[in-house]
Amino acid sequence: MQKPGFRERNLNAFTHSKPQTIQPPSDVLVVHSNLQRLLSLLSWRSIKRATLGLTVAGLSVLTACTGTTNQSATSSTSQPVAASPVATANQPAASEPATIKIGYVKWALLPIARARGNLEKELAPQNIKVEWVGPFPNFSPLLETLNARSADIAAGGSIPVITGLAGGADLCILAYRPPDLKSQTIVALGDSSIKQVSDLIGKKVAVNKGGGGELALLKALEQAKIPADKVERVYLGPRDALPAFLQGHVDAWSIWDPGLSTAEVQYGARRVVETNPAPSNGVYVVRREVLAQNPKAVQTVLDILKQEGEWATEHPEESATILEKAMELPPEVIKNVVANRPPEKVLPLNPQVISEIQAEADWMLEQKVIPKPVDVASAVCPAAN
Repeated sequence: MQKPGFRERNLNAFTHSKPQTIQPPSDVLVVHSNLQRLLSLLSWRSIKRATLGLTVAGLSVLTACTGTTNQSATSSTSQPVAASPVATANQPAASEPATIKIGYVKWALLPIARARGNLEKELAPQNIKVEWVGPFPNFSPLLETLNARSADIAAGGSIPVITGLAGGADLCILAYRPPDLKSQTIVALGDSSIKQVSDLIGKKVAVNKGGGGELALLKALEQAKIPADKVERVYLGPRDALPAFLQGHVDAWSIWDPGLSTAEVQYGARRVVETNPAPSNGVYVVRREVLAQNPKAVQTVLDILKQEGEWATEHPEESATILEKAMELPPEVIKNVVANRPPEKVLPLNPQVISEIQAEADWMLEQKVIPKPVDVASAVCPAAN
């Protein structure tokens, strides 16, 4: 029998032999085994790391919820702790001082009180700070400052205050000052043909709209039985009125001090009416919101201003020296201002004064100086009524 060839032997072996598992080389097996162990180790470390992260996060949340009591206790026993400026239940922190903003014009009592500094000295121990706003040339721009909440307390004539109340200013009246009999009137230049009120017919008179100057002119015309429309009112503030008066753009000027004394002393102006045709009280006002929030501070300011008023009345020469610096006017003008002014007293309101201011408000409504009625009694501060 012929022996199978090579080809047949290989074919026979393939068709009749049992299937066998093919084994990879030994070096491949080693690599595979090491790779499995590495992957297993990495997975275990990742699990441990994630578990540790969750544990730390949990401790952080727990610490935040329970506070730092343990940490503080540890710190207090291990080393001294500096005193904290933050308020505690047993030791409250010092509160911010209450600020009272006082608006003022260049004349009268408030610049004197500002220069003497007693308000600051008296109020500092009470944790009240004083802020001065001004000076203003007259009360009208100061009234706007009050309305804008840039000032809290101010003093001015009752006439501009009535105008402000009619315009919706949220103010109330704290106190009053006696009326000015000599410090406001109507003047003409020395060489003018205007000698009396009747000479004003057909002429131009500078006045401040809705203020004491306009009221004085209207009262003077009424007293002389001259219709108001026979005289042209030119609305100018004091700063603009003086040059207009001196240059002849207006024929007369209804003005108060220090403009009155400036016109008389420096420029030889003459009084058309010797005394004030419409004497009115000065008033001290406060924003209602400020009074409601800090009535004690407002009352303290008012009490100190009363003392300052007494001092100014008893020391006219010293007051004149202070006003000279505040008003930046020559000494002879200041001397005239002080001579014209009524006593700088801060007095409590009474029914007679309230009635006088109410009569002014009613008359101003009749003259169409203000757009609506003003109830003065309701404008008096509760604490002052």
